[in-house]
Amino acid sequence: MKDLAQRGALVGLGIVVALLVTEILLRALGFSVPLYYEPDPQLGWTLRPGASGWYTDEGRAFLQVNSVGMRDREHREAKAEGVYRIEVLGDSYSEAKQVAIDSTYWSLLPDHLARCGFQAGKPTEVLNFGVSGYGTAQELILLRVLAARYEPDLVLLQFTGSNDVRNNSRSLEPGKNRPFFVLNAEGKLDLDDSFVEQPSFRRVASPVWRAYRRLAPYSRFVQLLRAGTHKSNIQQRQARIVTAEAGLDEAELSPPRDREWEEAWRVTEALIAEVSQEAARHHARTLVVTVPWPAQVHPTAQAREAFAKRVGVPDLGYPDRRIEAFGKAHDIPVLALAPGMGQAAEAEATFLHGFGNHLGIGHWNAAGHRVAAGLIAGALCSGSFGAPSQAPALVAALPD
Repeated sequence: MKDLAQRGALVGLGIVVALLVTEILLRALGFSVPLYYEPDPQLGWTLRPGASGWYTDEGRAFLQVNSVGMRDREHREAKAEGVYRIEVLGDSYSEAKQVAIDSTYWSLLPDHLARCGFQAGKPTEVLNFGVSGYGTAQELILLRVLAARYEPDLVLLQFTGSNDVRNNSRSLEPGKNRPFFVLNAEGKLDLDDSFVEQPSFRRVASPVWRAYRRLAPYSRFVQLLRAGTHKSNIQQRQARIVTAEAGLDEAELSPPRDREWEEAWRVTEALIAEVSQEAARHHARTLVVTVPWPAQVHPTAQAREAFAKRVGVPDLGYPDRRIEAFGKAHDIPVLALAPGMGQAAEAEATFLHGFGNHLGIGHWNAAGHRVAAGLIAGALCSGSFGAPSQAPALVAALPD
């Protein structure tokens, strides 16, 4: 028994030494697969406060999450005297972990606005609340539970016409670990937060997974344990993105083809109206900014036309036109980025989406963010969108 105990102790010591050596080696090699997200009973998931690391799955950028779960710098809740504050609600296009923080559209926006004398020269502060995968439902809840505390003057609601409508539908969205809103018999929005009772959510919110998330930032070995699965998921995503743009839903490019899609659009429009009303309760106005499909802003007209033909639509502008029409009917300013971004891509002969060998697909690269920032600033500064089919003058709809 004594010999057996000694052997066991030696084996245990050997394992500990091996783990320490592995940990040291992984750190020396710069290996890191951070956990950027954690489950949340109100929102489904949030960014983990304080999480940081290099994001390399698409592009390459250092991702730092601030103390309240924003991919942004630290901000005080109380707004400084004389500051005009813009808050961004959005998804992965606003979280923008593919590019450095200084290259994001929301980081570039204040300088653009300062140069044009926006708001009579008041300094402008832009706060980013974007979280990957969010739909309009989560963005509304985030405004209510966190963003409104930061005293916005303008809420910039970033809308992605390639997946937000599906994200907002309880029947169409495959990822169920999120809250949904449904329209009741009176046409009002009712919250469905039953996801918290689902086994899949209860599992990731369990004490075991909480302990894992607490340990993972401090141990490269723990991160290594999930690296195989992580790499496999990324390879599958990259294989899909080359052929069919992973995460996008081509059904959103045409008028609803069945009752489920019509309901999804009605819920989405009701959510946009509710975001505007919630912002107004906090003395802020709302600007909806629609993000184009990558194919909409391809630098060649032939590629855009070929994509529309493959999908079976006359053009790629249905989501923009529908949101613009809804905004006009409900006095909610809407800026569709597709026309301006398409013109810029064609004039500069450059791709605004994609990185490396995957240009023209995926998220905005630095050029895409630069162009988007210029277009948003131009709309805010000039007071019009420059196209007769779009919403009326923006300045008249914004606070003094």
